[in-house]
Amino acid sequence: MNTKKHSGNGPAHGTGWVMGLARSLAAALALALPVAVAGIPEPGIRLYGTVALDGAAITAADASVVVEARKSPSGPPIASYPMGSQPAAGNFYSLRINAESAAPLSDPNNVLLGSTLYVVVRDASGDRAQQKLVFDQRGLVARLNFGSPDTDGDGMSDDFETTYFGNATGGDPNGDPDHDGRPNFREFLDGTNPLVADGRHPADRSPSDDRITIAELTDYILAWKTGGTWPVEPALTAPNIEDYVTRAGAIWKGGETYVFDNDPSTNAPMWWVNPPAPGTPPVASALAVVRSLPAIYQPNQGVAVTLGVTPSDQTKAYAAVETPPTGWTVRNISHEGRWDDANHKIKWGPFFDQSSRTFTYETVPGPAASGPADFAGRGSFDGFGLAASGAVRMQPAVQAPPPRLVVVAGNGSVNLELHGQPNGNYDLQSSEDLVAWTGGQTVSVNAQGIAKVDVAQAAKPRFFRLRQLP
Repeated sequence: MNTKKHSGNGPAHGTGWVMGLARSLAAALALALPVAVAGIPEPGIRLYGTVALDGAAITAADASVVVEARKSPSGPPIASYPMGSQPAAGNFYSLRINAESAAPLSDPNNVLLGSTLYVVVRDASGDRAQQKLVFDQRGLVARLNFGSPDTDGDGMSDDFETTYFGNATGGDPNGDPDHDGRPNFREFLDGTNPLVADGRHPADRSPSDDRITIAELTDYILAWKTGGTWPVEPALTAPNIEDYVTRAGAIWKGGETYVFDNDPSTNAPMWWVNPPAPGTPPVASALAVVRSLPAIYQPNQGVAVTLGVTPSDQTKAYAAVETPPTGWTVRNISHEGRWDDANHKIKWGPFFDQSSRTFTYETVPGPAASGPADFAGRGSFDGFGLAASGAVRMQPAVQAPPPRLVVVAGNGSVNLELHGQPNGNYDLQSSEDLVAWTGGQTVSVNAQGIAKVDVAQAAKPRFFRLRQLP
């Protein structure tokens, strides 16, 4: 058997043939693979779907309704579809967006893979609805519906009511079948299941993490303290909303994470607790909120008010609110308290310690203030509210009529009768020329506000005047 040997430094014929074949295949593959070159078209996007506005389905007859694709929320359209413009689409809209393989684009209305698009529904009044879409797949075909009809006009779509309540009119927007404190309408807006308790504290802006961070807490406190708005119910104008604020503070101080526990089902906001220990309300006997104020007031004169607040040794966060009488102005608020003019409240805290504090402020009744004036206030401790005790009402000072002298004639003599403040004392003065006055006669008025004054006869006419004594 003859064996051919290889000599020299070159490769063996067999090896050289294999390597040559590899080079040929690599070259062929390189020619076959697509190279990203600007202007080369890619499979684009096809979007279609239905539209409902204000609970009413939009049909092909609603030609004023247009569906657009944009590269920014308020930018110009790169594709648009007036409803009914393609008879074959019926009551659906249909959008086509072209794509290219690489930048720069040969057409500014085309898109690249990975682009974010905004699909917008508009009519003669402007933009009505918008959804964001990421072009993450070549040749993307997607159904993107806007809204859903609302047969019974209760604000919840037919799809939502049919899914959870069996038919298009089966849900009560104010009902709360899962007892999580969020009515069905809120569950519809949030896209959550109204039959499963999954409530989140309103301060938790990222509810997927079940955590209240310091940033979320401070945003919530600031909105509450300044009378602002909040996107999650209950509104910051709701009664006793400070309980939600202090509960958020307690959750944050207790470790940030929390769970929902609605057993019993009526203890909002106490049903948000730090795991694993169940939440227990503070012992009311260990807490105190006591107000002190004067018994009477006079218009335009300031009134000093104090509100003493005592937390328990287990309190994590507490706050206080005070509502002075309507129309009274407020000044000199202590402890960095803030006046919420929109809601007519003074707000202190939250404080994250167990120190007692005596809050003070001054309030001034207006010039027309009259009648009893009532104060209202409360403390909130880790979400548990306690109304202020102590003084709650002020009465206006009794305004006596101005004193007057009445001439009483009889039996050949003339005397005076003084009508003034009951049990008051007056200095009676006389003058013959309204320049020089003499006094020294103190007149005491009885409980009925009357005093008889004997006046000695004089050669000349005299004038009399009164000065009330302290």
